[in-house]
Amino acid sequence: MAETAVGLFEHPGTADAVMDALRANGIPSNGIRTVSKPADMSVESATSTPSVDFAARLAQDLRSMGATERECEAYLAGVRRGNVLVFVTGSLPQVEAATTVMNSYEPIELEGFASAMPAAVGVHGKEIEVHDGISLNSDQARAKTEGARVFSW
Repeated sequence: MAETAVGLFEHPGTADAVMDALRANGIPSNGIRTVSKPADMSVESATSTPSVDFAARLAQDLRSMGATERECEAYLAGVRRGNVLVFVTGSLPQVEAATTVMNSYEPIELEGFASAMPAAVGVHGKEIEVHDGISLNSDQARAKTEGARVFSW
């Protein structure tokens, strides 16, 4: 079973420092990746929009790792705001070490971040509002989402 640690960081410089620290702690470079909002998003087809395509791919990746819908929405909103996701995939000991490193750099706590997202007026339950091509879920149910998270898939 694959394990992935995910942390959301406020600034690209912090994400770079996290990646350096991960490598310094023995995490192989091929197990580390970052995701940020692309500066230039090309159109993939006549019916696509770059921001929707980007959001759909990222949400699919997160769901395949086991992220809940609420977590996906919070991560997508964070990336839309200019935050950076850092992923580490590897063995359980590697991702546990990665989580410790990530948490030492104070990743954004999704629980607080998700509660700060604006609620969609007139939207109930699991209905979705789309903002800048990335949907925001107004569902108020929250999973435990403190600091970096580990997903098993």
